[in-house]
Amino acid sequence: MARADELWELTRTGLFDRLKRAVQDAGGNAFVSARSGVPLSTLNTYLAGATMPSLAKLASVARACGISLDYLVTGKGEAVETTKNWPERLILIQSLAFRASAGDGLLIVDEESETTPFPRQILDRLGLKASKVRLLEAAGNSMSPTIEDGDPLLVELGETSVADGRIYVFTIGDQVLVKRLRRRGSCLLMRADNRELYPDEEDVPTVEPVRIIGRVRWVGRSL
Repeated sequence: MARADELWELTRTGLFDRLKRAVQDAGGNAFVSARSGVPLSTLNTYLAGATMPSLAKLASVARACGISLDYLVTGKGEAVETTKNWPERLILIQSLAFRASAGDGLLIVDEESETTPFPRQILDRLGLKASKVRLLEAAGNSMSPTIEDGDPLLVELGETSVADGRIYVFTIGDQVLVKRLRRRGSCLLMRADNRELYPDEEDVPTVEPVRIIGRVRWVGRSL
């Protein structure tokens, strides 16, 4: 007869297997994160089996995937399918990929990058068109707590006239940055939200070419 810890491991393994299938079938990690409100970095730890999600988080993910919580947790009962409505709810958005440009050394958007399903209602609420936005995954903690490592960012391309204090994706030479920008005369200043680690506002260096890719409009919520 299996011991309690063996039964728990079997239950745990089954849960993570069902969770992975549900997220994949629902449109992928970024879509489920956006729809459930569970940060992408947190969802990724669940899918990797590194962290056991709380019941409340599982309920949010189950709703986002269109399946019952009972089925997700126990594997029993019927998984409620809502896939027939996905084409109406989702729209494909290109990821923001970068590659080195031969010549001036700037990084440019790679138009051959992959696409990701994204909730159409979010674009409608923000008044944005799919052709004018890209998705980018945040890296690092300089913009915490506003943006956490691994969060999906929706970037509006072409928003290059800096509105003071808004968050932008820009490049300095071959480095990609996500920071708040503002202008002071002819100078461009950048600031991180993690003031404990990055307390000071800094001039954007002009030794290398600077290019503003676009403004961050959404990171699990509107900005």
